[in-house]
Amino acid sequence: MGIDGLVALFAYREGIQVAVKRLKYRFVREMGEAFVDLAHKRIESSVVSYFQRDSFRVVPVPLFRTRERRRGYNQAAVLGEFFALRLGLDFAPVLARVKNTQALAELQVRLSSNEEKAIEEKYLSLAQRRVAQWKLLAEKKSRLRADEIRGAFKVSEKFKVQNAKLLLVDDVWTSGGTMLECAKTLKRTGASRVWGLAFSRGGR
Repeated sequence: MGIDGLVALFAYREGIQVAVKRLKYRFVREMGEAFVDLAHKRIESSVVSYFQRDSFRVVPVPLFRTRERRRGYNQAAVLGEFFALRLGLDFAPVLARVKNTQALAELQVRLSSNEEKAIEEKYLSLAQRRVAQWKLLAEKKSRLRADEIRGAFKVSEKFKVQNAKLLLVDDVWTSGGTMLECAKTLKRTGASRVWGLAFSRGGR
């Protein structure tokens, strides 16, 4: 029970990274519209036709209420609204975030002495050890994020998602934990299909 497909449009680096941060933290609304223009040109016409033909509804990944109040907006909602308008789809903010979770970048993980020792015994070169350490830290952070995000979302009572086809929209797919948890929540509530659309993909 999870996500049925994912469209990730850009790598999270250089110009895209700057643009995402401007949209996210400086509320350059025009940046959201520009993102959607780029996405519409980049996304395959067959994928667009699939969403239109099956009348997918566009669902933004929500922020926790205090974070959205402090920022004044939700960047995923800005992107989702523009995207829905461009494709002629319904915009449906059906999800609420009920748990104030930490961002992936804020989660702190460390290797245990046993893990460090095991890597030293397995790999001879310093470069190999560094790569192994980085991979293990990333795995631990991803598991921690999955635990952190579990149960963080619910479907608003004013929306009906039974048998609905939904397209989740977010700015960045990093570990995938947030969007996957959203998809699980929607599927448990009766959604028949859930796809994800991330405007960029990669680590922060």
